[in-house]
Amino acid sequence: MKPVAQWDSLNWDDLSWEFLRSEFAGGGYAYCALERRLDSYLRHHGLHQIVNDGTAYGRLLKCVIANIGVARRRGVIGERATAAFADRQTSRTGDTVDDRVLRDGVELACRAPSLHNSQPWRWVVDRGTLHLFADRARLLPGADSAGRDLLLSCGAALDHLRVAMAASGWETIVGRLPDPQEPDHLAAMTFRRSETVTDAQRRRADAILRRRTDRSPYEVPANWPELEPRLLSSVVSHDVLADVVQDSERPTLALASRLTETLREYDEVYQAELEWYTSPYAVGEGIPPTALPAGSEARHTDVTRFFPSGARDDQHHGIGDDRSKILVLSTHDGTDRIDVLRCGEALSGVLLEGTLAGLASCTLTHLTESTLHRDVIRSVTRAGGSPQVLIRFGSAATVTEPQPMTPRRPLADVLRGVPT
Repeated sequence: MKPVAQWDSLNWDDLSWEFLRSEFAGGGYAYCALERRLDSYLRHHGLHQIVNDGTAYGRLLKCVIANIGVARRRGVIGERATAAFADRQTSRTGDTVDDRVLRDGVELACRAPSLHNSQPWRWVVDRGTLHLFADRARLLPGADSAGRDLLLSCGAALDHLRVAMAASGWETIVGRLPDPQEPDHLAAMTFRRSETVTDAQRRRADAILRRRTDRSPYEVPANWPELEPRLLSSVVSHDVLADVVQDSERPTLALASRLTETLREYDEVYQAELEWYTSPYAVGEGIPPTALPAGSEARHTDVTRFFPSGARDDQHHGIGDDRSKILVLSTHDGTDRIDVLRCGEALSGVLLEGTLAGLASCTLTHLTESTLHRDVIRSVTRAGGSPQVLIRFGSAATVTEPQPMTPRRPLADVLRGVPT
């Protein structure tokens, strides 16, 4: 993506006037927030890079706000649109999120999935802005030497944060990668009070607490023909590619999965990480024995990461071989950091959509950690792009006791700037 320094040749004032003269600044969009209108305008004209560059976007937004009064006097925008802009600027200065709401939002965001439940994120509140940072100390070099899983995890946490805040009555305005000099500064978020909170927003936030990573074999998802387009459409706004692996292509994927895990048997660093994060003595992180599949369950699942056998009994009760559907999320342009971050946001979206539909799910990245096997995944999908993550969806076995929630680090360890 074009660095901020290279935007200097762009005439921001001219671009702001082009926006103000467009339909997106007109009265027909008076009930939309200014940022939403500007986002729509930029995307409509293919200027996605500005939307994704927090500093560039902020520079353009300042020009727009500075020119609103002149545009009104010249008759470029009407009274209705001007009033809406004025309301937006007035509410902007008065919208202060309570510390408790921020704490609750971050706590819910930290329920996002991450590689081995490593939780590689930090949150900092500074003068009303919430910042998300990657925690490089929690990078797993054996499984994730390039840091892609880390970015995916943080992207999922970012989307979880938006969902949590929406259910609390706040819209989140996100600037991604706001500081080119600080690559681990992944997002800066400000908030605007929403006019309403819908039942759908509340149900989506509730789904965060109901979602589990279920590593057991599944039955074919009920009502799959209706659910498949619903899952695929849930990622459209994140600008990622999505496809479902056809059943006829599954043996190819299963063979690549087995080969990946066989090679990993001799990787001492990888095995040490796996042992650490599946230790029954880990507190606040890792995968507890109750979340690991029984040995017989693992043998019935053909596309999976191998883990030590769990402490629970076999719960698939005659399901037999895994009959899940496998969805692949891919980025358009390889492994650009902001694209992978957005892919993590899309991962959150599709997992929550699946949870709302009553599906069990399991996120898989062991295949995408290898260039060779990313090529294999690409060969069995139609969407193209660079595969980043796979998700198994299906109908889980009925069990007497639901899988408990996996642990999370104390909020005081991951959040700074507000009392915890």
